[in-house]
Amino acid sequence: MRGVNPALRAGGDAVEVADLSWLREVCLAYPHVKLLVTVLSAENQHELCVLARKFGNLHLYGCWWFCNNPSMIESITKMRLEMMGTAFTFNHTDCRVVDQLLYKWKHSRESLVPVLVTQYRKIVDAGWPVSEADIRRDVQLLCGGSYEAFMAK
Repeated sequence: MRGVNPALRAGGDAVEVADLSWLREVCLAYPHVKLLVTVLSAENQHELCVLARKFGNLHLYGCWWFCNNPSMIESITKMRLEMMGTAFTFNHTDCRVVDQLLYKWKHSRESLVPVLVTQYRKIVDAGWPVSEADIRRDVQLLCGGSYEAFMAK
């Protein structure tokens, strides 16, 4: 929602639940157009995961604005891993100055660790081995490799 508080001028944006039916229609109408999408509302995150699983031209891309805090990053990343494996980009930045990039990347990385540990623990508990190479591969995919593969399609 743009301009919720005009007194804040450019900083007056807020969050609302979006109707994502338009995204489904765009994915259907333009299957050769690659779309990088993120949403602000926690309520829209699940629907976005489902859409990305259904459409190969849709790639989930980071946690943006009000979702870029540790509790939201962990929750969103956990859901995306459960639903999509590593077929999304864990983080991107919309920062306008370098100091934002530094703190956002630091807390994003710190948020990824417990989510991955939990996922790997489930895999090990199910009887499957997890190697250092598996972890390196997954982190590489989450931190840019999935994006590169998506763009190369």
